[in-house]
Amino acid sequence: MKKGKLLLQLFLMYVVVLAALCLVVEGPNYIGKSYYQTNGFYYEEQEFREGLTRFVLDEMSEEDLRKKLLIVTEDERVHYREYYGSLPEQVENIMLQYAERLEETSSEEVRELILVERDKKIADIKANFEDDVHVDAKIVALKERALKEYMKEYNEEKQEFLNNFSHYNYELINVETNEVFKKGDVTKDVLKRFTYTEKNDFSGRNVVKYIYLSDYLNDGEGLAPGTRLIENSSAPVTGDVTISKNTGAGIVKDLQVFQFTKIAYYILYILGVISFVLLCTKLRPVQADFEVWPNGREKLRRVPVDIFVLLWIGLACFMIPFFTSTNYSIQSIGYYVMGQNSSFGILDVIVFVPISFAMLALLVVSAVWQYEQLLTEKQGMLKDTFTYKLWQASETLFLNRKIGTQSLLMLVVVFLAGFGLVVSFMDFGLFLLYIPFFIFVFLPVLYSFIRRMGYLNTIMKHTKEMAEGRLTGDLKVKGKSPLAHHAENLNALRDGVKSSLTEQAKSERMKTELITNVSHDLRTPLTSIITYTDLLKNPELTEEERAKYIGILEVKSARLKTLIEDLFEVSKMASGNMELVRTQVDLAQLLQQTIGEQEEDFAAAGLDLRVTISEQPIFAVVDGQKWWRAIDNLIVNARKYSLEGTRVYVQLKVDLGVVEFIVKNVAKYELNEDAGELVERFKRADTSRHTEGSGLGLAIAQSIVDLHGGTMQIAVDGDLFKVTVKIPMK
Repeated sequence: MKKGKLLLQLFLMYVVVLAALCLVVEGPNYIGKSYYQTNGFYYEEQEFREGLTRFVLDEMSEEDLRKKLLIVTEDERVHYREYYGSLPEQVENIMLQYAERLEETSSEEVRELILVERDKKIADIKANFEDDVHVDAKIVALKERALKEYMKEYNEEKQEFLNNFSHYNYELINVETNEVFKKGDVTKDVLKRFTYTEKNDFSGRNVVKYIYLSDYLNDGEGLAPGTRLIENSSAPVTGDVTISKNTGAGIVKDLQVFQFTKIAYYILYILGVISFVLLCTKLRPVQADFEVWPNGREKLRRVPVDIFVLLWIGLACFMIPFFTSTNYSIQSIGYYVMGQNSSFGILDVIVFVPISFAMLALLVVSAVWQYEQLLTEKQGMLKDTFTYKLWQASETLFLNRKIGTQSLLMLVVVFLAGFGLVVSFMDFGLFLLYIPFFIFVFLPVLYSFIRRMGYLNTIMKHTKEMAEGRLTGDLKVKGKSPLAHHAENLNALRDGVKSSLTEQAKSERMKTELITNVSHDLRTPLTSIITYTDLLKNPELTEEERAKYIGILEVKSARLKTLIEDLFEVSKMASGNMELVRTQVDLAQLLQQTIGEQEEDFAAAGLDLRVTISEQPIFAVVDGQKWWRAIDNLIVNARKYSLEGTRVYVQLKVDLGVVEFIVKNVAKYELNEDAGELVERFKRADTSRHTEGSGLGLAIAQSIVDLHGGTMQIAVDGDLFKVTVKIPMK
């Protein structure tokens, strides 16, 4: 039911559109007009008036034309005489022509005849230039021959005119000469009468007769190409001209076809108005009426809106000829009804009406569906348009302006090359202009494009190998193009990947060592605690042995506690959860206090501690407690791992607002490790891990320095171990 209603609404729309089109196109020719006001009849009447004037009213006999045309003017003489050149040129040409004939002939008798003929032609040419009577006779002869051809054509056209307009009767009189021109009876069987008076006389036809006699000869044959004007009579011609209705002439049927077509158009206009009223009232379309054919709606939703608009406009333009053909078919039906032609008019309507209706229905339904979707999914639809995607693609193309410009230029050159090739085939001169463009513009651009595409393939190949983990050699950098810069970036990326893989391998090794070191350092005191705890359970122990074991447990427990606290502290610092309480601290005094606490231990270890402080005091905004911990760890590290009998140098100085703290010592162990690895947690120079250190001293110091925004560098030169800490004073 819903589909039937929609089809009816669409058909009413079709009737409205067809009626409107016919009203615009044919309305001015039919509304309030008669057949005799149509352009078709106007041109027929003009043709009749011109023909009647030429062949009847102003008819001239061949004798009259001879008197007017067979007159030779001086211009015609000059043109005839010089038609083949000047006198010397014509004589020279004759001499050359006959000289060739004389050379080809060996007979004296023939040669004499040729010479006579040559001399006769030369004499005739000279007479043309010397004797007017002689040349006039030739010109008149040409005119007479041309006039006969003209009269032959004139009589044929006259007979054709009389046959074509046999249904016209007339009774006209020349007012000045009283000459009467009459054909048929202008009082009987009159279909249409035209009366001419002196104010509106038949002679006002503005027909001018020109005769071009040279056109009736082969290339003029020396006759001047000028025209001869045969003036018409200017006397008024009055009387009646009628069209007979009993002659069976085509005009009678044309009149009937016009009246039939006029009625058909009026009916169509009325139907258009009725259809429009119904569409505005009872059958007014609403959105619910178009909720049909869900499969078609779903397929339409997949078409981008801008592509839809282009297709819609294209279909609308394609539909216009079918509507126009339907309009003209209405006139063809009139001829068919009057029996003047075949059934093509009806067949046209049968073909064009369904096709044009189907096109209009498709346009209307699709437009409504697209509009509904646009209202509900405006943003999504706009982003799915081809134009939007093209704009996005253009933006990405010009992310690198050089690539975008070169690509655009290349497209323009290729287009011009193709367009120029097509145009050059139309004209040889354009082809000659196209050749330099092809050689000096298109071929270099084509070579550049092929070379760069090859370079791009090479880059893509290397990229694929890198993605598969095969780090090949350096990619060759060619020129300074964006592709060359991309190759440089790929080389840098390859080096970065290599470094990353090295660091990753190093990190994996350090993680393994960290687990091993943590396990060893935690397990050693824990094992001792477990062992001596089991021994304390023995009831046979003496008090002396029990006190000894308890003392060992205290030492190992303290050792385990220190390890755990240090690990917790360094982990907390590394995670950034440690808060600093910054105050202005005298770093020189803080260092002196730390040295004072360690001097006895250095002396006991057989080490000579040398301290240098550049100035007193040295203030910096730091967390005093944390900073003391960092300094103490570095000094204790030097005491534990310095070779006995060597010197340990400690220096504190200021350089351009930066405090530098330096510790140098000679290590007792061979330093084969990377200096940077010594700051890793649980990393010790004593790889056998027989010393008491936790391996966290340098890691804790590094974390404290990082929290203060400073730097800590470790350098190893043979057995010389050097730590440099820098921190800004503010």
